[in-house]
This record gives sequence, structure tokens and C-alpha cells, in this order.
Amino acid sequence: MLVLTRRSGESIVIGNGIKLTVVNINAGRVKIGIDAPRSVRIDREEVHDRIVNERAADVLEAVTRGNTEPADQATIVSTGPDTGVISGEVPAASAPTPAASAPTSESRPGRCRSTRKPR
Repeated sequence: MLVLTRRSGESIVIGNGIKLTVVNINAGRVKIGIDAPRSVRIDREEVHDRIVNERAADVLEAVTRGNTEPADQATIVSTGPDTGVISGEVPAASAPTPAASAPTSESRPGRCRSTRKPR
């Protein structure tokens, strides 16, 4: 974890477009202002944990009730010009390909890394 010290009115920039500003400091509390793109979801930790737990419970309930897609329906992986489809069918087994032989010590150039330059 990176720990930074900031005073009231000072900011921290995260990535491109996320800015945290210390708005106010009181006894035991810090007010933080967050400036981020609308596409970035921002939650307090306790709210985020509740959302994650609810989603996990929903998935578990769906699996135990058997609410999964039938195997004969295709599932869209993504949309766009390169859209891929996963079908519920198992492809016919093809002849196994011979495994590539592992490189031997003679076929590999130097086994040790070169030493680093001193700083």
C-alpha cells in the first residue's frame, strides 16, 4: 500500500483523470473530494463489500436453482466486428499433436543472467 501525506487543499492524481483532494480535516475524520470520469464507479468500502456479497449470493442462488443457459444455446462473448460465440457443443476429438521436445541445456544460450551494472 502506498501511503502519502497531504494537507487540506492538496491533491493526489491516480492514473489519467482521477484526482483525490483533501477537502477538510477534523478530529478523527478526513473529507476527501474525488474528481473522476463518470465511467468510474466510486463506492465507500462497506457499500462495495455489500454489492460484491449480493452479487455472489445471486450467482450462487442461480446455480443452485439450475438457472443456467441450456447447452444448445450459444453465448455471446463480446459484441462488435470480432464477436465470438461459444456453443454448448463439445467439438469432436482430433488426433493429438506430438508434443514439442523441451529445450536441452545445449540448445539454450547461457543458463545464467548477466550481472547488472552497479548503480
